[in-house]
Amino acid sequence: MQSPGARRFRVGLSCVLCGAVAVTAAMPAEAQLARDALVQPVGAARSGEALIGVGVSHTANADFPLAGLAGDLTAFPELHAAWAIGPRVVLEVKGAARKALSIETRDSIPAVDLDRSLDDGMSRDVGDFELAVSFAPIGGSTGFSAGGHLGVRLPNSDETRGMGLNTTDVTIAGLFSWNSARWHATGWFGVSILEAPIEPFEQNDAFAWAVETLWYASPNWRLSAGTRGRASTRRVSPLGTGDLGELRASVTWRHGPLAIDAGIGHGTTVMGGDWSVRAGVAWTLAGNR
Repeated sequence: MQSPGARRFRVGLSCVLCGAVAVTAAMPAEAQLARDALVQPVGAARSGEALIGVGVSHTANADFPLAGLAGDLTAFPELHAAWAIGPRVVLEVKGAARKALSIETRDSIPAVDLDRSLDDGMSRDVGDFELAVSFAPIGGSTGFSAGGHLGVRLPNSDETRGMGLNTTDVTIAGLFSWNSARWHATGWFGVSILEAPIEPFEQNDAFAWAVETLWYASPNWRLSAGTRGRASTRRVSPLGTGDLGELRASVTWRHGPLAIDAGIGHGTTVMGGDWSVRAGVAWTLAGNR
C-alpha cells in the first residue's frame, strides 16, 4: 500500500504538470490542433499549439478484479491537456480528477484490504493520470509518417477504495499515421510493462495498441472510430494486469477554437466493462505559424 505522503506527492505532481501545460499555452487562439479521442495526431500540430479539454464518462459493469468489485463507473471531470512542445512532438497529460463507482457485486474475500467507507455501496476516489509524449520525425503533414509513443501511468488512486492498482505502468510503442484532406488514420503498437499489484518483483509485459480513423465530414463536423487495448503475453496474468480492450466511435462539432464531442464505447474484455458513453468540450490554443 502506498503511503499517504507518496500518494499526495503523485497527485500533486499530476496537478502541477496539468497546470504547467495550461499556463504555458494560455494565448489567443484559433483551433488548428486536430484532437483524436485515442491518439494525438502529431503530424497535424504546429509547434506551440495546445489543447485543454474536460469531459465526463459513464461505464456500465466496470470490473476491478484486484478489489473484487464491479458496478457502474462515472468519471468527472476527465482532464486532457496536449501541447506541441516542438515540431511534430506532442506532450499529453490526461486522467480523471474524480471517479465514483456504484458497487453492484463484490467478492467475499478481495485480494486487498478495502476501506470501510465502501460498505455503503459507493466508492469515490481520484483517478490515475497518464503522461505521454508522441513524436513523428519521419514523413510530413500529409501522407505517411512514423515515430514513437511513450506513456507512463502514475498510481494516484488508492487501491483500498477499489478502483486503483497502486502501480506504475510504462508503454513504449512505434507510432504510424496517414493523413489526407478528408481522412486521418493514426495508431501505435508496442509493449506495456505492467507492474503486478500484489506480487513483489513481478511484472507483466503485454502487447499494447491504439488505432483510430477520422473522417472530416465538413469543416465543422468529423466522425471517428477506433480501438485500443492490451493483450497479456502470459497464459495466467497477475491479478489486475489482464487483457483490456475497447471499441469506440465519436462525433465532434468544431467552431473556431471550440470542439464539442460525444461518443460511445464497448468493452471487448471483462476488465473493459460493457457499454460506455462519454462527452467533452475542448479549447485549442494556437501556436507558431
